[in-house]
Amino acid sequence: MNTNALKLFHELMKKGWIDRNDNSVIWNHVEDMEARDELDQMGKELGFEILQAQDRIYMVPTQDNDLFLKNNVDYRADIKASNEVKTRDLYLMNYLAIYILYLFFKGEGKDVQVREFITKGELIKEFTTHCQNVRRDGVDEDDKTNDYSENFHMLAEDWMSKKEGDPVSRKMDDRYGIINKIFLKFRADELFAEDSDGRIRPTKKTKDLMPYVLRKDRIQMINGWIEEENDASDK
Repeated sequence: MNTNALKLFHELMKKGWIDRNDNSVIWNHVEDMEARDELDQMGKELGFEILQAQDRIYMVPTQDNDLFLKNNVDYRADIKASNEVKTRDLYLMNYLAIYILYLFFKGEGKDVQVREFITKGELIKEFTTHCQNVRRDGVDEDDKTNDYSENFHMLAEDWMSKKEGDPVSRKMDDRYGIINKIFLKFRADELFAEDSDGRIRPTKKTKDLMPYVLRKDRIQMINGWIEEENDASDK
């Protein structure tokens, strides 16, 4: 087996990426085409893809990966959740996490990123408006082709039932609590960072990876249901 490919795999296992500016010796192996080809073959067997974005390469788990993808237990650990946290709250947090990514990256082509930052207060306001639209639209019980709509409707109801809470809250009954828990997860995955003035910005990692994510078919579905709910509220 190619030794350089093993070195790359070992380095990627540490934190998920290799940066040219951090380790020029390892980066030389990145430019070794034989090593890269073998790393790609490893990815096919182990369930990951290698993405290069300028001066970094990333190891990205595929959907059939059973080694690197996180489950609810991992999620609870990242957000420091107690056993009392309901599974539905975890689903709500996933829903909101996708919505946050949508707010930042709903553009097209080279202009995928549409905003630079958001505050937690602005985020609560925008997501609350979205959930109001979902709730107003309702669910057509005779339409069996959109089973997911009922799930989103219930999650929107969950959000609307929560009080705003204190900006530093970590309570799952508070909107700020949900937001603060999500950003514990985002920080653990190094996806977003918060400025000293409270502005939340995507990291280099997120900006590198989102064009890759947006090439996948699932983003069409994500954009579709969000835009459908927003459009419905305008009619």
